[in-house]
Amino acid sequence: MLAHMAQTMQAHKTDRDWTKPIDDDPHTLYDLLEKAVGRYQDQLLFGYIPSQGMPRVHVTYNEMFGSVQAAARSMQERGVKEGDRVAMILNNSVEWATIAYAASALGASYTSMYTHQHGSEWAYIIGDSTPSILFIADDEILAGLSEHLGDDAESWPSSGVVILGDDKPSVDVPDGVNVGTWVDFLSSGRKAQETDPFEPAPLDHERLATLIYTSGTTGKPKGVMLSNWNILHNITSMQGRFDINAGDRTASFLPWAHSFGQMGDLHFMVHQGVHINIISDLTKIVDECAEIRPHALFAVPRIWNRVYDKVMAGMTGVKGVLGHRALKLAKRRIERAGVELVAVPPRGFMDKLLDKIVLKKIRGKFGGEMRFCVSGGAALSPEVATFIQCVGFSIFEGFGLTETSPLVSLNGWEEGNHCRIGSVGRVVPGVRVIIDQDAWEDPDTEDGEVVIDGPNVMQGYWNKDEETDAVMTDEGHFRTGDLGRIDDGFLFITGRVKEQFKLQNGKYVAPAPLEESLKLSPYVEQCLVDGSGKTKTFTVIVPDFQILRTKLEQAKVTIPKTNKELANDKAVRSWVLEDLKSSIMNEWKGFEVSGSIIIDHDEWTTENRLLTPKLSVRRKQVLDRHEGTIEAI
Repeated sequence: MLAHMAQTMQAHKTDRDWTKPIDDDPHTLYDLLEKAVGRYQDQLLFGYIPSQGMPRVHVTYNEMFGSVQAAARSMQERGVKEGDRVAMILNNSVEWATIAYAASALGASYTSMYTHQHGSEWAYIIGDSTPSILFIADDEILAGLSEHLGDDAESWPSSGVVILGDDKPSVDVPDGVNVGTWVDFLSSGRKAQETDPFEPAPLDHERLATLIYTSGTTGKPKGVMLSNWNILHNITSMQGRFDINAGDRTASFLPWAHSFGQMGDLHFMVHQGVHINIISDLTKIVDECAEIRPHALFAVPRIWNRVYDKVMAGMTGVKGVLGHRALKLAKRRIERAGVELVAVPPRGFMDKLLDKIVLKKIRGKFGGEMRFCVSGGAALSPEVATFIQCVGFSIFEGFGLTETSPLVSLNGWEEGNHCRIGSVGRVVPGVRVIIDQDAWEDPDTEDGEVVIDGPNVMQGYWNKDEETDAVMTDEGHFRTGDLGRIDDGFLFITGRVKEQFKLQNGKYVAPAPLEESLKLSPYVEQCLVDGSGKTKTFTVIVPDFQILRTKLEQAKVTIPKTNKELANDKAVRSWVLEDLKSSIMNEWKGFEVSGSIIIDHDEWTTENRLLTPKLSVRRKQVLDRHEGTIEAI
């Protein structure tokens, strides 16, 4: 039982039952695709670049459906059946989507791993989920699997491994492990279809649809069990609530291995009849958007932060004067309109002129046709959100977790696009949010742990009953581990329960919003704020060394030759601390302001195990890395 339920928020009541499909609602992910194919047929579904330098290739809804049926039929031939697991180690691709929908057609579930994960993590997930068949991107992944799965064929998927393309693999695998190519796999299914057409498994909205492994900053990954209706509730509840229509284009780069990208960037768009264009090079997202001309874009804060930093850094000289004036007029126009996060067209001669000269060019870098964008995965700073709105994009921030399929709340979904900057919106239909204050000890706030009740809540963690029990209440509600509050019907996320720390003076600090604000500095690439048991907080940053060196030169600070020397230089650290105090930390509460800075000369990556596969900071590992310095503070 929840001991103290101070605040409860529920979406506006509707006449329908959200616990199951009704009327023409899809019952499974395969059913979703089949219904979409019936509606959109020869419209374009996917666009992708086969290899660097080649033109974009497009696939229709009908063509995709044929490939899915062939893949399902081929899986059947290899012994995959209802209730099995199908695994992938692939980047976003037509093949990824084909495999996911084919698994659903069979009544199997799919699990996807990141191509940049360590081989030991692949081995753990394969051992835990025990897939019947595995699809991988290339020989390099096969080599990693061979190293970590070992020579015992029993540790490999029973129905073998399929590698993309048509080149025979060059990596040795244990005897008894069948490794084939995607071309042969699909061809086999098409031939089988000619004589024995595929019959899908019976519809079952409660059947397991996917296992999504949380990357977790501590401990082993956990397989989140999401049913078909878990995911389809998210999609159905959002149907018709945004200005996205059949034939519209999106640019897809959020990893489908993650719940946000999978639900929002793939399944929801298929349901809506959208033309999904897969970004081929994540370093050139903006360049490919200019070619794709998307109408909507789903992204995470670090993408918007980069856009903000790049634009603001370019506002120098006459260009800077015009740019700041254009943003000022846009902000004034938005304030007069009395809306938050929603784009407002320019008004008045000067406003229209500067919009055309300055802001239209920024919009043009994204193709010039984008109507709205959605941000999720982490907190979006109010400064960046306001900037995006001033540029001319409606920006809708939401909240959710893998365990909630993921969507819990979202700005902009209600009629009238009700939004509140700094919030993660209002709860989506069928979901209830409870704020449990007993999980948060700070007497100075009414924040509490965000607890979720609704059809979006997972079935549990795969093979981990104790871990499931630890996050579920007696009533079956999910404890998110996030801190939050409800204000006028809007949900605000203020931190993580486990990340909160207490200073020597008894004050509690939630580091997440502080860290997001630090990323507004042009030279702060990655950061962490801590201070448990200390008199003051301290901040660890990984800087953009090129930008930092420019700033130091302008400030006439002596600059050491190497990045390692710079990171350890006392004068540099002192300058950085004072600069961040005056530019960022001046908005923090007094007790939150850091008393010292640690500069890390190495980028935090998945390879050095300082980031999770979904690029969250492993706080303990970073703090352990600087243990000696921290103890001396």
